[in-house]
Amino acid sequence: MSTDWELNVLARRLLILLLIAQVLSHLLWLSPAAHSGQVAIPWMMNRGSALFDAIWEQHAPGSSLLGAAAQQLVDIDPALLVKLLNTLLLVALTLMIYRLAKLLAGSAAAGLLAALVWAWWAPVYGNVMLYFDTLLALCLLASLLIAFHSPGRASPRQVLLMGLLMGAATLFKQHAWLAVACAGGWLLLSERSGKAALIFAAGALALPLLQWLALLAQGSLESYIYWNWTFNLSGLMDGEPLDGDFLRKLLLSNLLVFPFALLALRGAGKRQLLLPLIWLATLITLYPRFGEIHAMGHLPFAAVMSGIVLAQALPGLPAWRAWDTPRLTLAGLSIGIGIGWLWTGAASYLHSPLGPGAILAYDEFRLLAAQLNERKADGDTLFALPETDSTPQLHPLTDMPAPGFWVKGWRWYFRAERVPRRFASEWAADPPTWIVVFPTLIRDDNIGIQDLLAIVDARYTLQFVADEIYGHGRPEVYRLAALDE
Repeated sequence: MSTDWELNVLARRLLILLLIAQVLSHLLWLSPAAHSGQVAIPWMMNRGSALFDAIWEQHAPGSSLLGAAAQQLVDIDPALLVKLLNTLLLVALTLMIYRLAKLLAGSAAAGLLAALVWAWWAPVYGNVMLYFDTLLALCLLASLLIAFHSPGRASPRQVLLMGLLMGAATLFKQHAWLAVACAGGWLLLSERSGKAALIFAAGALALPLLQWLALLAQGSLESYIYWNWTFNLSGLMDGEPLDGDFLRKLLLSNLLVFPFALLALRGAGKRQLLLPLIWLATLITLYPRFGEIHAMGHLPFAAVMSGIVLAQALPGLPAWRAWDTPRLTLAGLSIGIGIGWLWTGAASYLHSPLGPGAILAYDEFRLLAAQLNERKADGDTLFALPETDSTPQLHPLTDMPAPGFWVKGWRWYFRAERVPRRFASEWAADPPTWIVVFPTLIRDDNIGIQDLLAIVDARYTLQFVADEIYGHGRPEVYRLAALDE
């Protein structure tokens, strides 16, 4: 009893040290990027541009709504605000991962090891702050904490809370509906109760229904359905293939998932198979664009399972001299895998050319924004060609909105016929005062951007060419010619 108590105290103290290290590294050293969906789009929303009406966006609205609410409540630089919120999000996930692993394994050591695995791999994948996938994982992880809170059958209240939390995950990313379906099926089979499944379904649909009703009242439900579902499923968006380096990282960070699943199948803890089931469902966030940030959707669940497996395996290490050949072989393989873990995780702490603690996709635009702020007048509007995941940050940095309608400039957006049609209609009557062109980012096959550049050539005059911007080249800044006459 005394030993268990001492181990729990030690684990909690080490967890506190880990949390402090996490906070300091994410605030002062690491340099993840700020995404327009959590900075620029919320800024526009707070200035009267409604999502899916004046702002066309293919992502689920949850994180932009969260960002808009946070900007209204806390009056600080919006990118710094996202950085603080992202750090808080990561700390919350660390605590939840610790709690879930401890709950499932009955061991504080498992909780601590799971938290360590998460803290080590989060900087590898979490290169965008407060991103859709990470928020999805938060909701699903909270739902699993509810599911495993009691050892027996879940109560109706627990089932309802599970549904509410999983439904909330769909507000942050559409892919969460697969996890909802998997959890509902698991409840139906494990609880053998149609009532439990219906309660779960009611909870899961509650928040999405409220969202759809709000969009209907706003008059933008059709636009939401098009951009969140029709467009995303149409194949118009370019995919991003899985490369060898990313596959290596995925294999390394998920290796212990498979031993956990085998242990759960073999042992009495088959109820714990819900954990690898949700892990499997969250792998869908990697499709259709295999980017590192999308691994944040499944990483917390992989960390929980890894911590549990490590807690069971590590006590046998001191007796390695008595191991048979298969165990020694596995140990040798584990050493190699461990070196891979160390190298991959350590590489994420190499800072960018902007310096330690910089906010990528934001800080590099500060000088250009200052030059624009010296020249702008009250009521001026701005557009960037192309509006990517980063260039929209010029809007909050200059306090200049788009003239009306706004959409990103990725080439797949312009494949939707409604986009060039609306640009042609609105810019004919109300063009932006300023246009910032990033020639390095423009591709010859982006027909939509080429059409807008033709308008720039016809109606705008070059004001200046700014200094090189990290990752973006030298931007050209144009002003509407009619204002100079």
